[in-house]
Amino acid sequence: MLDLAAGQQQQIQHLLSRRLPHVTAVAFGSRVTGWPHGNPPKPYSDLNIALWGMRPTDDIALAHWRTDLEESALPWRVDLSDANSLPATLRDQIEHCGVYLQGRSTAQLAAG
Repeated sequence: MLDLAAGQQQQIQHLLSRRLPHVTAVAFGSRVTGWPHGNPPKPYSDLNIALWGMRPTDDIALAHWRTDLEESALPWRVDLSDANSLPATLRDQIEHCGVYLQGRSTAQLAAG
């Protein structure tokens, strides 16, 4: 579960599906209820999202999504990370403890 209003989560998912419909997106960090490390979020805490399945040609779509998020009414920043650039231990933790916003399940991610 995410520490967001339902409308905020829907807005993020809508923008994501419009710009990057093929990626798997998993929220992690303090805005995820029960996240193993860290404290509960403060009102201004950012939302961290790891992305699996990014393609080299996705740079423009990702830039547009970032702009969409910056121009949205969301009251905090959204921090996007390519999952392949994260340490393996953090990727594993995200897969098991994160909240899937779009895409495949943990078992499918592990299978490739």
